[in-house]
Amino acid sequence: MNPPDVDATELPSSPGARLRSEREAQGISHQQAAESLNLDTMVLAHLEANDFAALGAPVFVKGHLRRYTTMLGLDDDEIVSLYEHSTQQLGEPSLVPKSRLEMAPVRGKPRWPWVVGGAATFFIASALVAYLSEHGLPWLDASPEESAVPVLQQAPAATMQAPPAAALTPAGTGSSATPPDAVAAAGALQPGQVSLRVKFAADSWVEVFDGSGKAVLYDLGKAGTERALTATAPLSVTIGNAAAVAVTVNGRVLADLPRAQGQALARFSIGPDGSLR
Repeated sequence: MNPPDVDATELPSSPGARLRSEREAQGISHQQAAESLNLDTMVLAHLEANDFAALGAPVFVKGHLRRYTTMLGLDDDEIVSLYEHSTQQLGEPSLVPKSRLEMAPVRGKPRWPWVVGGAATFFIASALVAYLSEHGLPWLDASPEESAVPVLQQAPAATMQAPPAAALTPAGTGSSATPPDAVAAAGALQPGQVSLRVKFAADSWVEVFDGSGKAVLYDLGKAGTERALTATAPLSVTIGNAAAVAVTVNGRVLADLPRAQGQALARFSIGPDGSLR
């Protein structure tokens, strides 16, 4: 996927133009900025091109804009205000970012009906062959007089055993994995893993990246819901409305989420031992 055409979409007073101009003025490359923010370079390219629809709901766009402007030392309220009044802003998108939809696996038609049907056909054919091998074709042994009026004999019912469970399992599938929260609840964490539970008292967006930089949680949490996950540390966590979110790490509730004075956003890291950094 190629980055969007920035020159074709930026306006002099657009948020994307301001971000790009400041980044270039500071001599920071796309890759350096992405690594500093723990984001994909395509996210920054979409921001600078004012292609906000590709990033999902406004709550995600504003979160990315605030993080980017903070890193560059700009006024995040000013940039967000430019975004809200920008002619590039489209209608309300899906809560699932476009990038996540593009990465979703293509699911084909289920194959279990073919497997079950094939197994049933095999056992029926086997039973028929076994019967004919033992009794033959009844009408071939009949006398000419008997053949004139053929009588259909009822074959004894063949005893069929149900195929083993493994034969009915669709190819390419296996036993379902234990949910991450169940593993954490049982205390069966692997070395370097951390159990994280996030409970929302009010709506708030949240981002969690694992030690490899992969997004393991990237969504808008609704009031009254909670999310649980197990991932390899260190975890990079960003919460938009920190005052309304309760975070539990390895069964320990964090009393106070680290955030700047007067700011709603909290950003912190969690080490392999569950401690904050």
